Amino acid sequence: MSSLPSLPSTAPVSLATSMDGHCVPGLIEGQEFESVQRSGLFGKLLSVDRESVTSMARSMRSNATYRSAGYSISASSYKDGSGKDRDVGVAPPQHASWVAIAFIMISEVVGAGVLTLSQKYAELGYVPASLLILANFFLLYYTAWQMVEVKKVFAAAVSISDAMDYTFGRVLRTTCHVILLINLTFVLGDYLLLIGKSLGSTIYNIHLCSPIWTLIGSAIAGSLLCSLRYLHSTTALCVVSVLTISGSVGIVIVALVVNGRAADVESPIFAEGLDFMQFMQSQSAIYFTFSGQFMFFELMSEMKDFTEFTKTFRIAGPFQVSIYLLVGCVGYYYKGTEASGYFLDNLGFGPAYRVASALLCFHIIVGFVIVGNVLCRILHIQFSPFRANDLSWRGRLEWAAVGFGVTATSFVIANAIPFFDLLTGLIGGLLLPPLCLLAPVLLYIKTRHMVERPLAIWEWVINLSLVAFGVMLMVISTMENVRELISNWSTFGAPFSCHCQGMWDTCECSKKRIEYSGGFNCSSIAP
Repeated sequence: MSSLPSLPSTAPVSLATSMDGHCVPGLIEGQEFESVQRSGLFGKLLSVDRESVTSMARSMRSNATYRSAGYSISASSYKDGSGKDRDVGVAPPQHASWVAIAFIMISEVVGAGVLTLSQKYAELGYVPASLLILANFFLLYYTAWQMVEVKKVFAAAVSISDAMDYTFGRVLRTTCHVILLINLTFVLGDYLLLIGKSLGSTIYNIHLCSPIWTLIGSAIAGSLLCSLRYLHSTTALCVVSVLTISGSVGIVIVALVVNGRAADVESPIFAEGLDFMQFMQSQSAIYFTFSGQFMFFELMSEMKDFTEFTKTFRIAGPFQVSIYLLVGCVGYYYKGTEASGYFLDNLGFGPAYRVASALLCFHIIVGFVIVGNVLCRILHIQFSPFRANDLSWRGRLEWAAVGFGVTATSFVIANAIPFFDLLTGLIGGLLLPPLCLLAPVLLYIKTRHMVERPLAIWEWVINLSLVAFGVMLMVISTMENVRELISNWSTFGAPFSCHCQGMWDTCECSKKRIEYSGGFNCSSIAP
């Protein structure tokens, strides 16, 4: 096999040690490696020790396992106190099993989006909405498999930006990196707002303003973020998180069953008057509830064997699809075309609402910690690569400082922008399709080209169709979010406004919820 023209000619070298000076495990005797310089990790010049081009092609063809512990990434522009070059071990320790990663994935991917699915059923009907949930899950699985195949070749990649650098070069790496940072920042802000809302809903008789509840939630979530250094450290929290979101949804379902279905409720199998634009808008919302690919490389980089990543769907898949179908179908059956966009809105004030809100709050806090961990690690490596895996007091202090900065920045941005929720939807519609659909497909296509294993015609048809679908999702989602932003422009308050909608037990803030509660007299409750 000839050398690839896009890669520099190199000579085989022996593999250096991995991070923290430990010996590299699991090398195959006689395997060829080469040293390549790339303008890679976070804009710095990298020396990458990896399999030779021939070995990479062999890897793709044989489906062999190549661990990222078998690679050394060093920022060659850095020197220690004696003036000597030092390797920077930026890859995290590989301790996690695929079972642990499955629970982490569930906690991150199954976020607040699941609470809106009954409304999507109201917009589509039983059959279209259920089929879209199944189709989007298989799309998630397929793109995850593609990312595993890419990492088999470029096993040193610990983020989607790294993979983009190894395949397409610095310009697209930088573009992908900026998109990732913006998306992570706004997702964290959205999480903090929801944490504040669920905290206030848990203690709905204490009338604190939304920014105050969000500040309290930020302190709790930020403390956890500063103390948990790696994603696999959140495994125990994630197991509990899976139980809490199940409990929160279960409480609402029990309440709906007990209250029964009203005689005038209509739940058609196919929504009446459904047109193409409405279908695509609802499909976009359902797709975003499955969008976690932007952090799959980070999850793989902490696994004992990243080639087992697709096994995570043995746990995550059945749970995710089941809870999505359950929330959508049950909410739609009992509320019909009037199904709420927030599942907990089906509860009135009372003990059940307190417990469901508290369970949801815990689940969203864990989601914040997972996404925050990804952003903090990116920034920590950016500013202090030598301390990325340093567990000394200085390394821990640096991590805590980054975690505090990320939490504080997300809190300020989320509360300073009056239309932050809609802005987050706009940015998600604009950035998530490139990160979670276009990038995995394009990375896979380019990697197959680099290892001289061309795609068959049917593979081109599938992958180019996905690219076209991703572009269409991005355009339609952006158009819808811009329209909604414009139509609601007059309703926005000032920065750090005291919002209480659906949270305080007053008629002014929560008239509909008080009506659900039964026994509340609006005139007796102070506004």
